[in-house]
Amino acid sequence: MKENYSLKNLFLPKKKLGQNFLFQLNYLQKIVACCRPINSQTVIIEIGSGYGNLTNLLAITNCQKIISCEKDKQLFEWLVKNNKNKKKIIFLHQDALLINWPNFCAKYKNNPILVVGNLPYYIANSLIVNLLINYSLFKSLIFLVQKEVACRWVASPSKHSNKYSALSVFINYLAETELPFTIPASSFTPSPNVEGALVVIKIRSNINLSPKELQNFLRLLKNCFRFRRKTLWNNLNGFAGDKQEKWQKYFAKKNYSRNVRPQNLTPNEYFSLFSWQNL
Repeated sequence: MKENYSLKNLFLPKKKLGQNFLFQLNYLQKIVACCRPINSQTVIIEIGSGYGNLTNLLAITNCQKIISCEKDKQLFEWLVKNNKNKKKIIFLHQDALLINWPNFCAKYKNNPILVVGNLPYYIANSLIVNLLINYSLFKSLIFLVQKEVACRWVASPSKHSNKYSALSVFINYLAETELPFTIPASSFTPSPNVEGALVVIKIRSNINLSPKELQNFLRLLKNCFRFRRKTLWNNLNGFAGDKQEKWQKYFAKKNYSRNVRPQNLTPNEYFSLFSWQNL
């Protein structure tokens, strides 16, 4: 198994940035394989460049450009200094959570954009929401995250149902998700306490919602899942009791029992509920 041992101790990993680097070539190649299709028009945005191991493998593909964002100033300066493919790779000293995505992607609005990265635990959920609020900018999102996070992102009433949540619904309404493989904790430097997993999120082409509508949809979902042990009926009326008559008509229309739980409805059923609320 090939590894870039010479880079492992170049800089001490920063715990506050959640740095767990992946050096094993076979896993890096599997991540690149999951990024396809890539063509000469594809622009790849990488979140968290690390030592550029994934960046350099992505550059071997026939993509047009890679824009790689690294928050760690020390690593960023090292990456710029050691960038051997300046025509194809642009390194930015950038905090991904602070990016205005419409502005950031404006130059590439006519290109298919993939977003890729090995995400620290503390930014994963916030980042995926920020990206999906701007879903129309992207073709797909491919992220290496903690396995628990990955299971939550791909969860449905029939798959990883104990992890099914408001975020699960939000992601899977907007995209098709897949968890193609996991990576043992021992493969990372330093080794975290849990396994990693890759999640492939392919944006659906038939969605037409504004950022404001998406924010309102997510707000409804969070309220529906606020108390998992309560019924959906009780959760709905707990935050919007003035709409009780409306919910009553909807439940009757859908033939839902008052005992249906938040985790029983599919993403499409939740969007139907959201649309009814706004009629």
